[in-house]
Amino acid sequence: MCDEWMPTIELPLTLEQFQQLPRNAAYHYRHVDGKAVLAPGPRHYHAELELQEQPVPAGLGLRPVRQADWPALVTLFAAAFRTVQPFGSLDEPTRHLAAAKCLEKTRTRGDGPWIEPASFVADPDGRLRGAILVTLLPPGNPLEVDDYYWRQPPPADCVARCQGRPHLTWIFVSPMDAGQGVGSALLAAASSQLRAMGFSRLLSTFLLGNDTSPLWHWRNGFRLLPYPWSRRRNRALPG
Repeated sequence: MCDEWMPTIELPLTLEQFQQLPRNAAYHYRHVDGKAVLAPGPRHYHAELELQEQPVPAGLGLRPVRQADWPALVTLFAAAFRTVQPFGSLDEPTRHLAAAKCLEKTRTRGDGPWIEPASFVADPDGRLRGAILVTLLPPGNPLEVDDYYWRQPPPADCVARCQGRPHLTWIFVSPMDAGQGVGSALLAAASSQLRAMGFSRLLSTFLLGNDTSPLWHWRNGFRLLPYPWSRRRNRALPG
């Protein structure tokens, strides 16, 4: 989840000012020598969606991602995450660089094989409004952190043979179009295509501290999975 883009932040603040500082769950807060020190402390949660038949909204120009879309997707990504960790603490040039690196990693299979037929943009009038990018995780247990990474190079035909678990790697919407159902429409298009390809579930990951993300997942039918490092869960596992 791009933790490298979460810098440690130091701010000259009195103790009283520090105590009034708003908190974000993705950071640890300390007051040292007259400074507020915000150190990254990301916690990632996973959710799962059972794919079902659902109507794909019309009028949003939903279509598969094209190679020519990538430069515009970088700009859209940087704008969409401008106030969201791990990108919200970056200045604009660095955030644009982070967007380019994140999307290039997805495009070049660094997040697992890219499921191109299930990756869509909303393009009703020649201006990209949003995008969803889906990749393929290896087969395994979604509650095990190590099962989110391919240990060996994935087979060339793994997508066609449904050998793995689809993962909603990125979904982002233009700030001007947020809250208008664009993200849910993109999810519906991706879900319908994944079902047609033979997949039955879609996994997703979000960072604690991004308050809108768990709400969006819940509203769209995702089921929150147990936190991988949960002490309660680990106590319940057989020894």
